[in-house]
Amino acid sequence: MKKLVKSFTVAMSASVLVLCGTAQAQYILGSFQGSSDPNNAGWVDVNQGGAPITSSTNASFVAAGVPGYALSLDMSANGHGFGYPGLQLQFSPAQIAAFNANSWLTFTFSVPAWTNGGYSQIYNLALNAPGYGYNNQSWANAMEMGNTNNSPPGTMPNFYFYNGVPLQSMVVTVNYSSALAAIIAGGESYLQLTFQDNQGGGAPFDQYFNNVELSPLPFGAVPEPASVALLGFGSLVSVMFWRRRNR
Repeated sequence: MKKLVKSFTVAMSASVLVLCGTAQAQYILGSFQGSSDPNNAGWVDVNQGGAPITSSTNASFVAAGVPGYALSLDMSANGHGFGYPGLQLQFSPAQIAAFNANSWLTFTFSVPAWTNGGYSQIYNLALNAPGYGYNNQSWANAMEMGNTNNSPPGTMPNFYFYNGVPLQSMVVTVNYSSALAAIIAGGESYLQLTFQDNQGGGAPFDQYFNNVELSPLPFGAVPEPASVALLGFGSLVSVMFWRRRNR
């Protein structure tokens, strides 16, 4: 019996350590802090034949464009219509592993002040992988914070402009867990993420992107270390109580 209790205690202690080790699963896919930012790797402009954002003439890094960010990625459509601008990430193996370990994708989407009307949208958020194909993710799995008056729940990140509107910005978080099993089953020899945008009616050409990240909880959150420690403490207390009762 003592050996059984000891083994169980060791197993529970090990599980607590594993929980502590995996709790911080947040992973930055794109921070867009200048042309030398290593997190720019893999991001391309769909409308310039897959040119890296560091060389595309549609992409630039704007200082003080969005509050809270020193720089922002400015994707200019150079014209209106569906699919403009188009921003895509070709995942690295490390990014694929982080994608598999998490279930939420969060990003900040903003547009500059504008007074000439129109609309600016992220119409589709698509994942592309072998076996899974190219599939748009449902906005019903998304939540938003910020200037969301133009984006009712379950609809795309969407801004309509009117005279006097300031910079508009929102943080969007999307649960992709419903697609995860099928993507992993396909082998993941490649994985792509695409922001397929749409602008019209005189809207500004520019869309700002910031801080694209993966996490186990919405809006880039991770389990608090105190919560994980409390879970482990509770488990160990239960083991001690069980051991005392069975002496």
